[in-house]
Amino acid sequence: MANGSKVENRGTFHWLVQRLLPKTKKWRLVAPLLGAILLLSAAFVGAVEANRASASDLDAIKGIGPVMVERIVAARQERPFANWSDFSNRVRGVGPATAARLSANGLRVNGKALGQEAPPTPVRWQPMVPQPLEPVRPPGASPKAQN
Repeated sequence: MANGSKVENRGTFHWLVQRLLPKTKKWRLVAPLLGAILLLSAAFVGAVEANRASASDLDAIKGIGPVMVERIVAARQERPFANWSDFSNRVRGVGPATAARLSANGLRVNGKALGQEAPPTPVRWQPMVPQPLEPVRPPGASPKAQN
């Protein structure tokens, strides 16, 4: 620096903390925690919900252009997307690779990233219980009362 002061090589964030915050021990403990909270909150803000996002929000996602935005909006006007499988089946041009890329770039379907969906519930096996057969009657015949 011009005035000859020594700056430790700990990164820009640490230098800003040293210069801008008071030199007390409590700030040295709190500042890294605040930085971590800001980084984590920025990660959650980037998610865009496919069922509710505006066209400009969808267009801001890397990998979605104006044509894809039109396809997404047209498909969700019919009915909301149930899951990622429904999304990729109804939006032309979205296959497994594109869905993975869009999910990694922040697109969510019902608040879930690709792969966060619960697996389908397996069908529980139930034994077949034979039902008694009714006698076959010719059409138009009524059951006769037995005496």
